[in-house]
Amino acid sequence: MPRWLTPVGAAFAGSLLLSLVARLPGLINRDGILYVNVAQVFIEAGFGAAQEVFSWPFFPALIGIFSRITGLDPESAGYLLNALFMAGACALLVAGCRRQQPETAWMVCLTTLALPGLNEYRNELLREYGCWFFTMLAFWLAIRWSERPRWPAALAVQASLAIAALFRPEALALLAALIGWQAFTAPRGERLRRLAMIGAPALVGAAVLLILYATGSLAQGNRLAGDLGRLDLERFNLKAQAIAAVLPEFAQKNAHTILLVGSLAVIPVKFFGKIGIFLVPLLAFLTGRQVRQALAVHAPFAWGFGVHLLVLAVFVTDLQFLAGRYVAPLYLMGAPFLGWGLLQLVRRIPHWRWPILATAIILMFANVVSLSPGKTHFVDAGKWLSANATDSPRVYIESGRAAYYAGWKHRNRPPETRNTLAEALSRGEYDLLVLEVSREETGFEKWAEGAGLRIVQRFAHSGNDDVIVAEPAHPQPPNAPSSTERSR
Repeated sequence: MPRWLTPVGAAFAGSLLLSLVARLPGLINRDGILYVNVAQVFIEAGFGAAQEVFSWPFFPALIGIFSRITGLDPESAGYLLNALFMAGACALLVAGCRRQQPETAWMVCLTTLALPGLNEYRNELLREYGCWFFTMLAFWLAIRWSERPRWPAALAVQASLAIAALFRPEALALLAALIGWQAFTAPRGERLRRLAMIGAPALVGAAVLLILYATGSLAQGNRLAGDLGRLDLERFNLKAQAIAAVLPEFAQKNAHTILLVGSLAVIPVKFFGKIGIFLVPLLAFLTGRQVRQALAVHAPFAWGFGVHLLVLAVFVTDLQFLAGRYVAPLYLMGAPFLGWGLLQLVRRIPHWRWPILATAIILMFANVVSLSPGKTHFVDAGKWLSANATDSPRVYIESGRAAYYAGWKHRNRPPETRNTLAEALSRGEYDLLVLEVSREETGFEKWAEGAGLRIVQRFAHSGNDDVIVAEPAHPQPPNAPSSTERSR
């Protein structure tokens, strides 16, 4: 193998290549559209205006700044940032593992680039990538700091996690992982000093935040206040009581347990559902004789895995919902141990080396290349709107993706239910509607007829929501000009 080819460099370059391949279809996800729209608001009107549209606008603001610096449009700037962040996160993870155990570095590199649950979102514009990068930077700095503890290095670790929290606030919880790591592994004579370095400033900040929250000083609607509110047991009790009302009488007293266990069960279902073939090296690691040694060598990642499990537990018991990408940090923290298991497999069965490498490469591209039909119906709907309608406050936009491809400006308007939308139509508030209709919404045509709508265009997708353009069936008053300018 060439000397210049290192696991860290391969992780960085391989990640960039995978992000490029994932981007080839050119479609953007729903969250990505929000971030691009908010970035445009930031460019035009500043941070305050962006915050009115999205409560935690630091990533869109970064996109806006990067767009100005590079001259790229916000969408391209965002995807380039994501590719660099993901490549940096992969490289830093491998670098940290190589520093602790060099012989596992190549296997960790393969694992990081091939894990389905970590790589299948590369085609999406997400703020998670920035969070992962600065989290991995913090852990890499922490590993280096542990070799030679100094205050500047400790503050750099905490600053990195603080920046990660600007992408996703729950990253702050990982400070607890670093504190726990040092509490149990630091040399006895240096333990208090190290804990003071790595934890004291963070604990002071956490105490101030909790005091502000407890006294109600955090602004209403503040993202941090919302996240801290997930710890409110009263919210959980109210949900348990609601569930108890529909349970059989003999099961009602167990409503709290049913809700808690049912919610927590979502985490392993999501985790194992996205681990794919890497279940084999996971089992090889767990059944090996060096589990305790691996946990000791990669202690920061083990603590990070445990703390993020607690974060997910809080989240899922509050919302009973867990997006797959929320579980992805578990794969980041678990990659050193999966790489260890992969190394054990290769050592036990040497002739598996090349099949494992080939399988990993196939998985890398399988994660980013989709053979299913793309969601081009949003593009088609956008092109139709651009050619046949004008952007107006009298157009109700439910399909933000269609509006995005039409080149229309984002409007910060709360969504309507079907009932409230029918009421708005009866008052003559809209003369064109761009709706996303799920295949499961079987009563849509009946509702549309009852609301006095006429379907103008339908853009269908075999496995996704349809985009339907509709207008009131009755003629509009002369003083209410139509938003449609269809070619005749």
